[in-house]
Amino acid sequence: MKARPAVVILVMVSIVALLLAYTPRTFFEGIAFSRADNARLLFERNDVIGGAKVQISLDITFEGWNATITGVQEIELSLKSPVVVPLLFENSSILSMRIERIEVSGAEAALKAFYDGRYGLILLRITPIEEVQRIRIFYTTNYQPLLDIDRRDPIEWEMKPTEDSFYLPPEAYMPVLQVKGNFTMNVRSYPKGYTLAGLLKLPSAQYRPLLPENATFHTGGSRLYILLGRWNVYRKSVAIGGKNVKVIALTDEGSWVVDELAKILKVYSSYLIPYPYDELIYIRFKGHGGYSGHGLYGGALATRFNKVVPHEVAHNWFGAYANLWILNEPFATYISVSLNNLTPERADLWEGLCFSSKRRTPIVEMNGVDISRISDTTANLYYRGGFALRSLQFVVGNGTFFKGLRELLEVCHVRNCTKTEETLSLFEGILENMTGENLGWFFREWFYTADYPNFTVSNLTLAKNGEHYTLTLGISEKNGFAMPPEVKIVTPAENITKRIFVNGSAVLEVETGERPLMVILDPNDWIANVNGSSYRLNWEKLAFEKIKKGEMEISGIRILIN
Repeated sequence: MKARPAVVILVMVSIVALLLAYTPRTFFEGIAFSRADNARLLFERNDVIGGAKVQISLDITFEGWNATITGVQEIELSLKSPVVVPLLFENSSILSMRIERIEVSGAEAALKAFYDGRYGLILLRITPIEEVQRIRIFYTTNYQPLLDIDRRDPIEWEMKPTEDSFYLPPEAYMPVLQVKGNFTMNVRSYPKGYTLAGLLKLPSAQYRPLLPENATFHTGGSRLYILLGRWNVYRKSVAIGGKNVKVIALTDEGSWVVDELAKILKVYSSYLIPYPYDELIYIRFKGHGGYSGHGLYGGALATRFNKVVPHEVAHNWFGAYANLWILNEPFATYISVSLNNLTPERADLWEGLCFSSKRRTPIVEMNGVDISRISDTTANLYYRGGFALRSLQFVVGNGTFFKGLRELLEVCHVRNCTKTEETLSLFEGILENMTGENLGWFFREWFYTADYPNFTVSNLTLAKNGEHYTLTLGISEKNGFAMPPEVKIVTPAENITKRIFVNGSAVLEVETGERPLMVILDPNDWIANVNGSSYRLNWEKLAFEKIKKGEMEISGIRILIN
């Protein structure tokens, strides 16, 4: 019984030690800010601190147009010498963050704070006195996402905030840090009726969709957008390349979306390489254009499924797995149009899109996707480039073409293919090695110029030889293109299709059993020909307009330019 006081004292000492271990040494409240000319520049001048562990806990509410975020940011460091930890936050009419309290333990701390009219900056000087130092920041943000017109990052163009779906940029839910390490973000509460998701910016400048685990994201310190939407979540598993791929759709369009996504993945995988990731996540998000989207690393972000998602999914091959820079767009366009039930009508519409630009620019002269000239960029880079690949498929044949695509993907997965001319030369070389033929003429015509072929029948003669007819066609091309168009001769009893290489001009002679009724140049729309489409796109109305197709008659035989 005499030993009891010693035991009590020991327990009390242990409790006090535990309390001291978790008791902050320094508190900062009611922080006073000094005026600065450029707080953001001061922030960027500070060195990045590595090896940090950062945990962020958030409570999010949304009423009307206003989001309120209450957060606690805890930073764990293992410093050996003093450093300055900078914290940057915004204060504007639509985004206002209030730092309520800062606690520091395991270190001595001194604080300076600056404000330049928009950005607040806190410079926290940490002098370690223990092996582990902890900084806890308590804050509240008031944010109006539907009124935010700032574009802090390109992906924000694809995500127009509405009451049905909106995003929170990092600036809205946390003080921005100059630290690297393990980041864990727990969203403890968020608006009822909304689904929580994330969009992570990778070091490659690509974006990866994330679904939280128990409302928690693990980000590695990269830029994370928190997404909230009134979406249903649909899931499906599809077997591709010996593995099961999870297909997930966050959308209000219906469960059919995951079925279509699964079909697309299987089709693309059968022609290219098997889908390279373990899951594909599609997020429907209203954009600033009626038909807009963004290919993600393992997913797709789009305003709608139809006419957008097949293209964005193709970027998982051309963009995420193999980055070809601006050439990602024509390859994704080719894949999404050609491999998704391409009908003659859709091919004609595609051809019409090629001719819908006001100004034409060769693909090798493009330095990126020019938003200010998006109609020209779309017509020249996406649609002309994609149609050029369709023509290339016709020239070298299906087997060679898709084998060449697979090799290009594998090569560009492990090497830098972001220089347009070098990548075109690489692809040309791959196909030349497979065919044993020189294809330089094709690549020069379609990627180094901005014009289109102009094929026509310059003359026609028809001679009857007993029970047969001999049709002689003079075919000419006026814009300096050398291509091997198909020619279809239609008679009452049969259709005869021939291929002829035209370099300036060529003569085709065909024998038929009955008198020809019609001659069709490029009947299957393999080549975008100047007079070959019935459509043009009116960019102001975003609608197709019907135009008169090139047609003539010689010796009672109709000539149709397709």
